[in-house]
Amino acid sequence: MARVGMAARLLAAALWCALALPGLVAPQSLPSSVTCGEHSVKAAAGMAVRHVNRHHKHGFKFRLHEVQSSKYQQVSGGCHIDVNVKLLQTKCHFSNPKPEAQCEMWRQNERGAVAICSVEFWVMWGAAKVTRHECTTRPEPSDEELLLICPSCPKLLPLDDPTGVGAVREAVLKFNRESERPNYFALLEVAQLTSANVVTIGTITQLKFALVETMCPREASATFAACTPRCPDRAYHVYCRTSYYNSHRQVGELECETYPPKNSESLPADEPEPVCRPLFHQSPEACVCKDRLKSPEPSLHHICPFPLK
Repeated sequence: MARVGMAARLLAAALWCALALPGLVAPQSLPSSVTCGEHSVKAAAGMAVRHVNRHHKHGFKFRLHEVQSSKYQQVSGGCHIDVNVKLLQTKCHFSNPKPEAQCEMWRQNERGAVAICSVEFWVMWGAAKVTRHECTTRPEPSDEELLLICPSCPKLLPLDDPTGVGAVREAVLKFNRESERPNYFALLEVAQLTSANVVTIGTITQLKFALVETMCPREASATFAACTPRCPDRAYHVYCRTSYYNSHRQVGELECETYPPKNSESLPADEPEPVCRPLFHQSPEACVCKDRLKSPEPSLHHICPFPLK
């Protein structure tokens, strides 16, 4: 009888790990215009998600899960709207050009995230504008919750985990050795690190990371680590997944997606390649974001407050 009970619990855990998060259904089409009528709350929520993703320059895109509450206040010439929404992290890296509505969602054993956001709008003379958003981002489920339900599921690691970061650097070298692109690629960011233990192999660190094209051609004598990234709209971006076998100190096969530049126009022969602002993680905005977040979970790319002042 005890064996039957144990088998049932293991089966339930396996099924739980295989299921996607509840409520992850294809989003319905949302009204496009935000007005001062409470019937436009779905339009406001849709605009809120697009605004969050447009200003989210690291990590993964988010998708609307539900509207938790809304409040309308009439003022002269329009209204002020407060909308509270629950967003779910998708598998699309922010550099992926795919609209968030078309992005695949994380399953619970793949360690996604959820964000609870408060978004403020002004609608004046028929024009709507987001003036503020504040979000709390957390793993879904947490490590503690997962341990109770699926102890064998991967554990999230901090994005600066020494083993994981070292493995990502090796993976970047591997990518550049195997790439057929004319320019070198540099690390844009570590997107996610998880760790799992396999009895026959040992610990495996699962790596997800993003790359950006640099100005250095492959035949250049300089190492790609010192190369300047091309401007975001002119650069190819790459998102990769792989496994690192800790006991063997070996990077597995790379699975990568390449995203073409938004601006593919060639520059005139006498015009130098433009130099743009630093990447997000080297920018002043990243420092402000980190300072304003309250006890951020180190394994996630949190949604930064807006505006960043």
